[in-house]
Amino acid sequence: MAELKQDPTHPLKHEQCYLCFMTLVEPPPANAPSREELRRPHKEYMARLESEGRLFGAGLLKNDKEKETSAVGYGMFILRAETRAEAEAIAFQEPNTKAGLRIMKVIPWSRGEGDINISISFTNGTVKIDRRSYLLDNG
Repeated sequence: MAELKQDPTHPLKHEQCYLCFMTLVEPPPANAPSREELRRPHKEYMARLESEGRLFGAGLLKNDKEKETSAVGYGMFILRAETRAEAEAIAFQEPNTKAGLRIMKVIPWSRGEGDINISISFTNGTVKIDRRSYLLDNG
């Protein structure tokens, strides 16, 4: 197989994304549903964004091993969107934000560098994504 060569002065087109930082509202609004009640709707919302190809990544801003948190916010997700209006229309529908339990800050990000390595082994039934491995259910 020929080696793939890319001229670093002519990179691939940048992908327009938005960083969506969420901070918790403390104390929560008196009339808002509980965070526990919104856990499932939040997960369903994020799964829908992922299935639509809009979600680049998401998670909490913490490192449990180091007992480290961030002053930037509670969590974040990276949303693929062409414009701020499009990003805000999607981001502000996040159930916790919509219910007033979180404040959403939307920041533009033009992704230009980085890589994702994916390996699928049919022999041992594993998928490797970057440094993580997953065993496939062969049911």
